[in-house]
Amino acid sequence: MGYKIEGDPDMAWLERSYGGKMIRPKPEVYIADDNGFGAIVTPWGPRHVANRVIEILRDHTMSARQDLEATSPFQKLSCLSASANSLRVALMLANDYLYRDDNKSEFVAGVEVLVFAKFHNELSIAQVGAPSLMLARQGMPLLPLCTQIDLSTEMSGPSRSLAPLPSNLLGLHSTTNLTVLSVRVQPDDHLIFLSHSFSTQLPRPLQDGAPSLNTITETLAKQSPELPFWLGVLTLAD
Repeated sequence: MGYKIEGDPDMAWLERSYGGKMIRPKPEVYIADDNGFGAIVTPWGPRHVANRVIEILRDHTMSARQDLEATSPFQKLSCLSASANSLRVALMLANDYLYRDDNKSEFVAGVEVLVFAKFHNELSIAQVGAPSLMLARQGMPLLPLCTQIDLSTEMSGPSRSLAPLPSNLLGLHSTTNLTVLSVRVQPDDHLIFLSHSFSTQLPRPLQDGAPSLNTITETLAKQSPELPFWLGVLTLAD
């Protein structure tokens, strides 16, 4: 089992949504009990699709972790670790499912996905679309790991901000454009997940110290009160 938590300061996972004046779909989130695996899936279409994608990602990743010699329907890349390869394959399987079952004849459903797995001190990440991901470590500036720019960001100007519109979705094509990487993490590091049209423009007060869900929410809401966003913070353990 995993858990979905909102707002409990004693838990390792916290999340919050801010509505603004526009609409941004709220993601479905799965975080394993040991924080060693997680999937954040934002549906642009029927919400049940997001839960099915989470099942595919979780089942394949857990199976690959238990059997390192298991065969894969997709080629493994020698430049990636075993963990990163399993996430990449899991996303490709999920893409095949959506494309074959939902979108073969017409576009019905698409999702943005970020999936991660932690093995010892290696954090592997695979992603299609939002959210952006930053690493927060006490006494250090925020380190952007994955930044995502959507179509509304590309088309907005100084006098207008457009409603969120994804530029990269899983399931719309037989192939998909993935971002895959691995980083070394330390105990008590924090991962900040942010779905926001201007997530790269983080204000200076957030650049140092441990993150606070309330502080980040208030700062972003004051900076762009009309723009909706979703925010998640995960504290990593040993």
